[in-house]
Amino acid sequence: MAYYFFLNDVMLPVPPEKMNLKINNKNRTINLINEGEVNIIKTPGLTEISFDARLPNVSYPFANYDTSLIDSLGSSLLGSSFSFKKADYFMSSFKEMKTGRNPFRLIIVRMSPQFTMLSDTNLLVTLEDYNNNEDAKNCFDVVVPLRFKQYRPFGTKELVKTTNAKGEEVYTVKETRLATKEVPKAYQIRNEQSIWEACKRISGGSVNWRTIAGLNGLSNPVGNILKGSVLRLG
Repeated sequence: MAYYFFLNDVMLPVPPEKMNLKINNKNRTINLINEGEVNIIKTPGLTEISFDARLPNVSYPFANYDTSLIDSLGSSLLGSSFSFKKADYFMSSFKEMKTGRNPFRLIIVRMSPQFTMLSDTNLLVTLEDYNNNEDAKNCFDVVVPLRFKQYRPFGTKELVKTTNAKGEEVYTVKETRLATKEVPKAYQIRNEQSIWEACKRISGGSVNWRTIAGLNGLSNPVGNILKGSVLRLG
C-alpha cells in the first residue's frame, strides 16, 4: 500500500505512519420546556488534520524526494532518482506556509500496490502550528508534528437597492464572478509528468485529475506520461 502526502508543491519524503482527521461539530443542544433536550443540527465546522512528518537528514532508500512538481525535470514521482534534501529544506517550506498567510492545498493519496485509488483527501488548508521535536531516538532525523485547518474562502458582498413596480425598496446581493484559469481542450506534455502534476499545472487545481484520467484511460495519478503525449481535457 502506498501513501503520498503533498503540501502545496512539496511532497513529504516519508509518508506519516498515521493521520488524524477531525470534522468539528457545530450542533447545539437546547432544553425545551415540554420536550426536554433537543439537538439543533448545524453545518459541520472546519475539518482539522494532524500528523507527524519525519524529515530525514540522511539519505534513505525508502524515501522519495519530489523535484518534478517544482522544476518539471523529474521523470516520475516514484524511485530514488530525485535529489536528496535535508530537513532544513522542508522546515523552510513549513515556515513559508505559516508566515505567508495564504491557504494552500493538502493532498493525501492512498493507493493499493496495483496503484488502485483507495482514498484521496484534497483540501484547501492553513498551517495552524508545527513543532520541531528533537529526540535522540530519532538519530539524525527531525520529527515535526503538523496541524492543519480547512480554509473556506469568504469575502464581503455588495448589496444593491432597487425599487419595484409598487414603489417598494428591494435589496439583492450582487454576485461576484470568480476569475478562473481558462482550461484548453488538449495539453501536450512538455516534460514527463504524472496526470496529477499535469492537471495542477494546466488549471491551478480547478480540474479534477480523476475526470481527466478517465478521459485518457489512465489510472495511476503518479504514473509517468511521456514527453510529447497529448492529454485530452474535454
